[in-house]
Amino acid sequence: MKLVFHTQARRSRQRPPGFTLVEMLVATGVYLFIMVGVVVAIQIFALRIYTLAATKLVATQGAEKALNQIRDDIRQAKLLQVGRTDNSGNFTAISGTNGAVGNALQVFQTNTMTAPYSLYWLQTNTVGGMSSNVLYLLSVSAHSSNTYMLSCYITNTDVFCAENWDNWPTGPITPMTNCPNNNQVYSVKLQFYQWEYPIAVIGGAGLNSYDYYQIHTRVCRRALN
Repeated sequence: MKLVFHTQARRSRQRPPGFTLVEMLVATGVYLFIMVGVVVAIQIFALRIYTLAATKLVATQGAEKALNQIRDDIRQAKLLQVGRTDNSGNFTAISGTNGAVGNALQVFQTNTMTAPYSLYWLQTNTVGGMSSNVLYLLSVSAHSSNTYMLSCYITNTDVFCAENWDNWPTGPITPMTNCPNNNQVYSVKLQFYQWEYPIAVIGGAGLNSYDYYQIHTRVCRRALN
């Protein structure tokens, strides 16, 4: 007599292996390190973009304010003279047949060349081996005079020019002499620079550290004779 034994194979249940405490701590540390690096990179990039935008806005703000002031004075003026000044603001009008191109503009509110008047002039200066010209406004009344700084870091000295627009648009626009002609238009040009990276110098000797701008406009008198 044979005995038949029926054996049933029991399947052993295998649980998936879990993370140990050390592995969890390492994974969490790596994740936090990556997240902190991404946040810092975004902050640095945003700071760089903000610095560039703020530099451009600050650099152009002074020039635009100066142009607005000069434009309003020219439009309301009776007499104007383009000339040159020294660093003390002593004005000399350009005379003769040469074109009136210089670093100063004298604006009179009456038909006589007496006070009140305004004098816009460029003072040349050198800071750190680079030109740092400053545009000033000298406002003179019958009893007092005041000086205001309008814009700085200007690189050009031919800021003001009296131009003849008789032949426009067919003919060329050429500088003309100082005269009260109604066809005379006054050109104002400001070329200036400012640090593009004001926090630190990029490059060996200030390479790529400056950004250059130019604002140019032409204005005509409204109070024609």
